Amino acid sequence: MISKLKLLVKNNKSLYFLYYYICSFLLRLFGLFVKTDPNLILFISYGGQKYDDSPKVLYEYLLNHPVSSMHKYVWAFVSPREFPQVEHSVRVDSAAYYITALKAGYWITNSSASRGLKFKKKATKYYMFQHGMAGIKRLGRDIEQADRAFHIAFQEQFDGIFIEGKEEIDILTHAWDMPRSVFYQTGLPRNDDLTTATPEEIQMLKEKLGVPQDKKVILYAPTFREFSKSLSGQTLLSIPFHFDAWREKLGEEYVLIITAHYEVVKLTDALPTDGFVINAFKYPRINDLLKVADILISDYSSVVFDYSILERPIFCYGYDYDNYLKERGLYTDLNLLFSHGVIRSEVELLNSIINMDYHKECEYTRASIKNKYIASYGGAAEKAVEIIFSKDSSSIGGQ
Repeated sequence: MISKLKLLVKNNKSLYFLYYYICSFLLRLFGLFVKTDPNLILFISYGGQKYDDSPKVLYEYLLNHPVSSMHKYVWAFVSPREFPQVEHSVRVDSAAYYITALKAGYWITNSSASRGLKFKKKATKYYMFQHGMAGIKRLGRDIEQADRAFHIAFQEQFDGIFIEGKEEIDILTHAWDMPRSVFYQTGLPRNDDLTTATPEEIQMLKEKLGVPQDKKVILYAPTFREFSKSLSGQTLLSIPFHFDAWREKLGEEYVLIITAHYEVVKLTDALPTDGFVINAFKYPRINDLLKVADILISDYSSVVFDYSILERPIFCYGYDYDNYLKERGLYTDLNLLFSHGVIRSEVELLNSIINMDYHKECEYTRASIKNKYIASYGGAAEKAVEIIFSKDSSSIGGQ
């Protein structure tokens, strides 16, 4: 019932305006009676859906850092019981959540901690780690369809935004209407472990995922289509593969792992359970999937930049390219970004995989994607902690 109510408010502009102005006012009023605790840190990842991404890496780094003795940590989850590994947590959108948010000296997130409202106190420091590198699909004000509801909802006032891309500052200052001074090109803590993956770890992950050790892995990781929703407003995703053809042409050498963006609520297609296709939809750690993948197939997702750190082949399957350009829009000409451009048909995609020169594709990823677009990677958690807890920290935005 609560989830349906949230969707109704999110998708109805009139209801959203009432929710935004009334709830923001009440929370700011209540905040006058709540004292800020400068040592309390609130973490929230993907709106409370996961214990994952850069906030998780930063939290675990802090637990073993000298600064940890001075701080108290609270995580916010949609379902706190699903994450017993976290000592202190609250349920998102509960009274405890908003009290904690008002008390906290720091908010650390990879999306937003404000829940679409405006109530952050001036004494609270607000840090956001990009959960995907900007540079492919249009964002914020740059989306032609962005309306007044977006501009009201996204009035965040960050003290720092941590990024990994060379071109992100120019994009985000406009798309999010942010000053250059809030950006730090440190890389993303969530990608630190991509730089240290070992054959032994990959072997262990294959076993965990049910991948035979003698098989190579193709990972399909598309982005979501916000314009493809159910009548109730849930984001759906169709898998555009004829699995019999994939199994026939690639089954002896590969397995195919399927995952999806965290915004996707449901896959509209039933996946085979014959061992060739591995269903990793809702699997909690995308980096595990990236590490075991010998090849990535994506589309308009920033996951291609993360995967490029591993310097392995990437294919762009843009079966709905023209429609996506119309509905969302892109910053980058993907025909120039990827070695095979935008592949439109399933037959062409299969043939490209079968006939590729693997080592040549790896070199293309290294030179034309990783080195061209990524500004920094590795050691990002350490860099971020130094910035967040340094009294005289200054951003490197614009460098």
